Amino acid sequence: MDDMIAEAVRHMGRRLDGFTLDIRNPGSLLFVQADARLIVQVIINLLDNAVKYAPAGTGIVIGSREEGGNVMVSVADEGPGIPEDQKPHVFDLFWSGNNLSGDSRRGLGLGLALCQSIMKAHGGRISVRDNEPRGTVFELTFPKAEVSLDE
Repeated sequence: MDDMIAEAVRHMGRRLDGFTLDIRNPGSLLFVQADARLIVQVIINLLDNAVKYAPAGTGIVIGSREEGGNVMVSVADEGPGIPEDQKPHVFDLFWSGNNLSGDSRRGLGLGLALCQSIMKAHGGRISVRDNEPRGTVFELTFPKAEVSLDE
């Protein structure tokens, strides 16, 4: 998982300038069975949304951990957050909500729907919740993969 997170951060490059990026991992290797290119794209999409909606100078935290036989990856920002009545719709195709990005543009509503499809194809899921005291956390849940020495 660490390699996929690192690749997504590398891909974002200068778009992360102006934000405080904090990558938190458990210090042990977390394995998932996944198409790395697709999962990197999911993480890029979540980082891109954080950059679009959170004010410059705020923090973005990417965390990974093992929990209950799953590998969890979260991307948290300090943006305006998502109103409670809109959360059930954030993964709907072509839904972009009332939030405008920092440059006053609204997305097409494809990114999070695609992320959800990719996660489902991997036997996982994506969820959204509030970041305290402000902002949004998107969390990816993967079944943890076992690795044998033969692989």
